[in-house]
Amino acid sequence: MLLLLIACAHDFGLESMQDATASPWDDTGVVNDTGETADTAVPEDEQEVPDDEVPEEEEPVDEDPPPADDCEGTSDLIYVVSRSDDGLYLFDPDSLSFERLGTLECDWISSPSSMAVARDGVGYVRYSDNSIYEVDLETMACTSTSYSTGSFGSFGMGFASDDADTWRDQLYLANDQQVASVNTSTWQRKVLTTLPSQSELTGNGKGELWAFLPLESPAQVARIDLGGSGIVERVRLPGFPSPYDIDAFAFANWDGAFYLFVSEYGMGKSTDVYEVQGSTMTKVMSNVGFDVVGAGVSTCAPS
Repeated sequence: MLLLLIACAHDFGLESMQDATASPWDDTGVVNDTGETADTAVPEDEQEVPDDEVPEEEEPVDEDPPPADDCEGTSDLIYVVSRSDDGLYLFDPDSLSFERLGTLECDWISSPSSMAVARDGVGYVRYSDNSIYEVDLETMACTSTSYSTGSFGSFGMGFASDDADTWRDQLYLANDQQVASVNTSTWQRKVLTTLPSQSELTGNGKGELWAFLPLESPAQVARIDLGGSGIVERVRLPGFPSPYDIDAFAFANWDGAFYLFVSEYGMGKSTDVYEVQGSTMTKVMSNVGFDVVGAGVSTCAPS
């Protein structure tokens, strides 16, 4: 028993001597005011990494990329069609000028009445008998479609992208009561919502669809919810011509502004052009020399 106690005491004393004679400094820290060793090692998440070892951020993958020739065949200006000469024009909002592209020869009996432009270089023109023709905007070649108006009646037209994050767009029609989306492959309509009166439509690449309602009092521009909730925003236009004086009208959205093309009844009168910026409306051109009845702008245009 005595030997065992001596051995235990010897082991305890050796450990105490080693602790007492240990250096207060080591290679991993410094002694603080309490005599304890302070760790000065740099945490792994704060250590500098050589430039050649820094991982590069991965580019986000576009799961639905646009076609390689997206927008190549379509101007990002505003196309307009004239009833007086069957002419197709480009309107440049920056220079406030028209460029005549040629004459539409889609229908020898009816006259153009409205139009819309897809981003793939195809224009869709409604004629006064409510038929729709596809128009190659580079060659002016016309192709009749299988669209049937049925009970939908006369309508305005416009393209809008499905949302702000996609290149895919959709054609919309508006008669005097309803807005409908249209599949341009099958030409089937799907009613989206209602409107108070006859309108023209325009859209943009931000997923916005707008209606121009010149027969309201006062006239107004209204944004339509693509989810079917109706009108969600209005811009009223006091001072716009009286509905009783309007002969024809068209509408386009471009770079955040709206352009209204309006012909009033009267000998020698032709289209006037109004610009709407925010809530301010300004007549920017008078009597351009022909009657604009349709305007189309693709979702490739600045919005």
